[in-house]
Amino acid sequence: MLAKAAVMLENEMKEKREEKVKIMAERVPPLDCGRMSLQELQELCKQMHHKIDVIDEERYDFEIEGLAQKIFDLKGKFKRPNLKRVRISADAMLGALLGSTHKASLDLRANLKSVKKEEEKEKEVTDWRKNVEAMSGMEGRKKKFDAGAPAQVPASMAKCKLVLLRHGEGAWNKENRFCSWVDQKLSCAGVKEAQDCGKLLKDLGYEFDLVFTSILSRSIQTAWLVLGTMGQEWVPVEKSWRLNERHYGALIGLNRAEMALNHGEEQVKIWRRSYGVMPPPIDQSHPYFFEIYNDRRYETCDLPKDKLPRTESLKEVLDRLLPYWEEVIAPEIRKGRRVLISAHGNSTRALLKHLEGTVLTYACLEETRLNPA
Repeated sequence: MLAKAAVMLENEMKEKREEKVKIMAERVPPLDCGRMSLQELQELCKQMHHKIDVIDEERYDFEIEGLAQKIFDLKGKFKRPNLKRVRISADAMLGALLGSTHKASLDLRANLKSVKKEEEKEKEVTDWRKNVEAMSGMEGRKKKFDAGAPAQVPASMAKCKLVLLRHGEGAWNKENRFCSWVDQKLSCAGVKEAQDCGKLLKDLGYEFDLVFTSILSRSIQTAWLVLGTMGQEWVPVEKSWRLNERHYGALIGLNRAEMALNHGEEQVKIWRRSYGVMPPPIDQSHPYFFEIYNDRRYETCDLPKDKLPRTESLKEVLDRLLPYWEEVIAPEIRKGRRVLISAHGNSTRALLKHLEGTVLTYACLEETRLNPA
């Protein structure tokens, strides 16, 4: 009887494997390479990605090392989350916030001093323009601020506070599966990551007036844990689907390693990293279709359910995020409010692309997390 059961179990597993291969072939058809062979296209992509990786990894490693040293100098040796630093110029930030009204140029990099030193300087110098000069060590060099200029930068903009945060680890993150719009709670490790991040922000003296999250639980839960650890549970939290993770279409729920075996590592990289290439769309035959689109949270969206995306590239993520940024978030920052955004890897990347005003190098930010997971 046991032998018969073993045979039946083996046959059942074989049928499942065959069915999986069949479904994958239907949902994710092979790439049409045109005149180039698949091997030539893979080799070309590999060379391009290698060049991008070499240049940007060196640059980001250098910046991360500098930030890590600054944290060490402030606090000393303590366990902290690994951080990814992306430099955004003051002009780029002001341009994104003020739009076409931004005429003046401002160098705020000089304000990147320790929190303690910055507070001491603020007590000594009440005028924010003098404070910028004093802290930069550039007294005597004329700034591009003219009392008669048509578009003066308000004093509240001198220290724009915006913190972008990627949620902690979820169960599917650990399993290396495309989570996307499937709602997942934080794992035990993810809870600790969020608490560690809250402790770090508290130790560095951060305070927030308003928090924005997506409508996915892992984003909301991360914000709650960060605020709770900081003792700022009372800070208002606003939620919007426009901060959701990128919609990976038919790839949702699939393991990335298995995808690479079935479709090639380069094809998976193109789906994941390309700015304008969308994965195959999700349809009603997908096992997670109804779990997503029957979820009551999507009844709160500013679009009807049949207009919500079925797949997205990073470009589409930016397109649906920008109206919310320009109409809701940016006005709050203009008022001088200190804002925390608890979102996802791709929505954060898209917003950084907009703020920097540059072409996004996807590979260098591939693992933006609270901690490696």
